[in-house]
Amino acid sequence: MAKSLTYRALRRELRALAKEVRQGTEEHKKLAREIEAEARDTGRIAEQIASLKVDTATVSETREVSRIMRGLSVTALAYATAADAASHAAVAADNEAARLHNGIQEAVDRSPVPMANSSWYTQE
Repeated sequence: MAKSLTYRALRRELRALAKEVRQGTEEHKKLAREIEAEARDTGRIAEQIASLKVDTATVSETREVSRIMRGLSVTALAYATAADAASHAAVAADNEAARLHNGIQEAVDRSPVPMANSSWYTQE
């Protein structure tokens, strides 16, 4: 039988998920900025070696590395944006759980009658 998810556990897990995703999002944004800076540097190097009359194959490969790094930066930023949306969704789900069920939890908490065995509430 699967472990039951309580209201409090749901809210706790949603808040933890939102926090973890926010932290990961910031790390991805930082990585995207670092990759973009490296891509710019690599592009400058390509132009510098081209001006020094380095063979065209090396210059082309250096430009290609810069282009690929820019693509990685864009992808990392897109991932961070998607993760940010996931974090907002987790916060929204937590807020919705509170809005819809907090009154029920408060009533259960105030009730002088202990809850019955949870398996009694399941339907076959």
